[in-house]
Amino acid sequence: MRQPTRSTRDRRVQKTRQALLDAFFTLVLRAPYEDITVRDIVARAGVGRSTLYEHFSGKDAILAASLGGAFAVLADALQPRDNTPALTALLEHFWSNRTLAPGIFSGPMRRRTVAVLVRLIEQRLRAEAPARAAALLLPTRLAAIQLAEALFAPVAAWLAGQSACSAQRLALALRTGALALTEALRGGAPGPGQFVRQGLPATTVKC
Repeated sequence: MRQPTRSTRDRRVQKTRQALLDAFFTLVLRAPYEDITVRDIVARAGVGRSTLYEHFSGKDAILAASLGGAFAVLADALQPRDNTPALTALLEHFWSNRTLAPGIFSGPMRRRTVAVLVRLIEQRLRAEAPARAAALLLPTRLAAIQLAEALFAPVAAWLAGQSACSAQRLALALRTGALALTEALRGGAPGPGQFVRQGLPATTVKC
């Protein structure tokens, strides 16, 4: 009997993983996160319970994986390399799917969603040179929380329709703010020259 090739097995693994992510995403838009069980996820995905644990440690890990790619773009806003175009594209995607936003960006789910972004930012802060990481005015975890809220809150409010602003303007403001706050958390006060070096205008960003 012919054995499946590695590429075939990899495709099956990816297909199963995606089925679990899709099932979770569908459920989280229909029911409170706390009410969703592993049994619900595997039933929706059409796989066994043991199969889920081959891919994820539990539903918190599925949440982190489902948001990880998108939130990595938000977390990269505080990095030296300019990611404004990627951030703009992400915000445009969020806006196109804003009817789904309340289930992810607000309510009881908000705390868990922000926690995913906090972990991503904390990873980036810890990956910096030890001298720069140690220079933070706050413990790394608290600094990551402050930065995550500064990035998350405007996006959530924008998607909720609390104020009108183009995705490009919001992306530019988020990155400018993230750079300024990161510098402030290191005890510095960024001058206009810093933003020019980062490819950002030195003028105030207005929506």
